[in-house]
Amino acid sequence: MIHTKEEIIAHMEDIIHSVPSHFYADILFDSMAVLTIKQSKSGTSSNVKPKMRGFVFRIFNGKKYFEISHPDIFRLKSQVKQILPKLDYFPDIQLIPSPKNEFDKEFSMKQDFTAIPIQEKINQINSLYKEIFTQDSQIRNVFINFQDSIQERIFLNTEGSRLRQVLPRLGIQLISVVKSNGKVDSNKMSVSGQGGWEIFNSLTQEQIQSFVKDSIEIAQADLPPSGVLPIICDPSVAGMLAHAIFGHGVQADTIVEDRSYWKRYFNLPVASDLVNISDSAQTGAYGNYYFDDEGILNKKTPLVENGILTHYLHSRITATMLDMPDALFGNGRRQNFLHPIYPRNSNTFIEPGDYTLEEMISEIQYGLLVENGDYGIEEFDGSVQCNSISGYLIENGELKKRVKGVAISGQARDLFLSIDAVSKGPIQFSGINSRKGLDEWVPVTYGGVYIKAHRSFVSPG
Repeated sequence: MIHTKEEIIAHMEDIIHSVPSHFYADILFDSMAVLTIKQSKSGTSSNVKPKMRGFVFRIFNGKKYFEISHPDIFRLKSQVKQILPKLDYFPDIQLIPSPKNEFDKEFSMKQDFTAIPIQEKINQINSLYKEIFTQDSQIRNVFINFQDSIQERIFLNTEGSRLRQVLPRLGIQLISVVKSNGKVDSNKMSVSGQGGWEIFNSLTQEQIQSFVKDSIEIAQADLPPSGVLPIICDPSVAGMLAHAIFGHGVQADTIVEDRSYWKRYFNLPVASDLVNISDSAQTGAYGNYYFDDEGILNKKTPLVENGILTHYLHSRITATMLDMPDALFGNGRRQNFLHPIYPRNSNTFIEPGDYTLEEMISEIQYGLLVENGDYGIEEFDGSVQCNSISGYLIENGELKKRVKGVAISGQARDLFLSIDAVSKGPIQFSGINSRKGLDEWVPVTYGGVYIKAHRSFVSPG
């Protein structure tokens, strides 16, 4: 059994060197260890998933990829040896070339969570639970969902690239259930990032107290008005809209298959000229990585520039099929070695503008500030729905009473074209993981800054 990275790389090189020179091929080693802890009134549960390790080999014959996955490198070697003589080569499609790259990077943790015993982690989460639960008698339950993980990936290909990255991630979600004045409702907040136990320790006493206070106010709040109103979206709601519409909607496999509503608007306005939306795995957020699962180094993808849809999110094959040689920014991702590669987003966000939040509020006579995004989805017809946990009614340029359960719906392009203000930074990120369809989970976040739209359909949600 192989153990060291040097042994793993040596066996991977053996496989790559066995490939005839006219084929393109690559091999990925994938290792993931995950700890989840859940705490609620019902008790504590923990689940340790030891390292799931395996390899996936791909070879492109000029028409399509062939893939072989196996947890055992020696079995994989044998299978590759059997398939190579059977493959015909077709010069039909030449993959867009990728530069040779070589590096080995491990993201450092200020506080290494692998050095903390699981029981100690459980104890600290239990202490957090008690701290929240005992702050107010109106709190009836608290759900804490915790996860830390370490992902290692090693990539080699026939173009000479040799890459390794080790990525620690930690995320925690808090959900409160409150009964106040006969009303029952819930609130949530999350903290996540790339790094170590310092992310858990970044939760401050002020944040916890604010979470409890907000939870009680939300339970007591009225529902929002319905109709077409001006709205301000906080970074979690604005980012959720950007993620649902442009993080998912412009994944280039849907463009190739003619399943994306946004194909018709490429290089055309999809938002007001104040709007810039980017995707980047180099932001410091939970969805970060150095290179994607095709060995492409990550760069920021400018999806929407001054309101114009300028780029898609690509894998290598989609960029080749759409003849976009300068569009590879490192978005070919797979859940693990047993899953296929798709073009995926990483950290999708709205870039800062020039307004302050106070200026935005002052310009609205009657509308809503929508905050704490809960769920968002874009449909194939270009419509969108985004639900948030809470918000505030705005009257005569001032924040008034809190409301709860705000839904934003309608045509996504109309909503983004009506944006007339984008706030200054800093950029704030939310989220932990995202799926494609019913499966294919990868780490992502979404976020940005405050945006103001002068026309949006809102309703209780």
